[in-house]
Amino acid sequence: MQYFKDSTTFVKGKQVFCGIDIHQQHWNVCLLCDGEVLERMRIPASYPQLLAILKRYDQARGLRVMYEAGFSGFWLYRDLQKAGYDCLITPPNKAPQSSDRVKTDKRDALKLAQYLSAGILKAVYVPPSEVEADRGVVRRRQQLVKHRTRVKNQIRSFLHVKGIERPASVKSNWSQGYMDWLEGLSFTYDADRFRLQQLLSHYQYIRSELSEVTRYLRYLSKTERYQESYKRLVSARGVGLITAMTFLLEIYDFGRFATMGQFASYLGLTPSQYSSGTHTRLGSITRQGNHHVRRVLVESAWTVIKHDPQLRDKYERIKQRGTNGKKAIVAVARSLGIRLRRCLLDQTDYVMGVC
Repeated sequence: MQYFKDSTTFVKGKQVFCGIDIHQQHWNVCLLCDGEVLERMRIPASYPQLLAILKRYDQARGLRVMYEAGFSGFWLYRDLQKAGYDCLITPPNKAPQSSDRVKTDKRDALKLAQYLSAGILKAVYVPPSEVEADRGVVRRRQQLVKHRTRVKNQIRSFLHVKGIERPASVKSNWSQGYMDWLEGLSFTYDADRFRLQQLLSHYQYIRSELSEVTRYLRYLSKTERYQESYKRLVSARGVGLITAMTFLLEIYDFGRFATMGQFASYLGLTPSQYSSGTHTRLGSITRQGNHHVRRVLVESAWTVIKHDPQLRDKYERIKQRGTNGKKAIVAVARSLGIRLRRCLLDQTDYVMGVC
């Protein structure tokens, strides 16, 4: 542990900055004032112990704390705010990159404190705790969708290894007829039958879990907190329960974006830019920001263009430039997201074919 002599006297009437590098079992803490390191230490992942350290600097004019967003969530932020400390959480990919090849947890905590004192780090938005809890449901659904895809691939792989092909009488994969066909397959060896049955049982279990999560999301959509906004979003044909609730729960406070450009940047649906002298080249989308919202907007855009003539024209116009359909639909998804946000801010329903 590094400790600055008479630090409590030194900080009197001054601003103190605290950077915390958070790990599951321990936290690295660094306190800074007027460019001087007051303390650098590793402590157990204990809020009471951190609070005891911060209280040593109650004579300071103010104490700001920052840590990086990650697995630890927002509970520490909320507890520090309740205790009267100004706390911020920064996205890890927004910190300035150093040319220093030496990287340690203590240095990470020091850099956070230094960047915080310089005012060069952005802070993530922290939603109300009840919205964060509801958001967990929509993210749970996405986890289940990934698990379902993984099991489907395992079943396909099993059938391929055994040289089994779907008969022509079964029109599509994963339909009820397809599942009945799988259940009725016979094998020379019991172990093969056992393996397939395990996979099918797992698949059916995940489907059941998905149904429960979807029912709960439908319940949330009818609650007072989301009902009005949800109705405005699904007034756009092609925007359904999953897209609407993901859009609401992942963003929630739409007024925090001053411009539609800021909002599109948050979605990661703005093109990257490479500039040199008088030449500017636009590249693929940045993919920064919220990938959950970006995913559902792209999925919904494929359906919306069937009903919204203006967005369909935009899609066709971009494709005619030689761009493939996937890039064109991303541009449509950007417009769709901006228009849905406008509906919520103006408290109006979505109108097809209107900018």
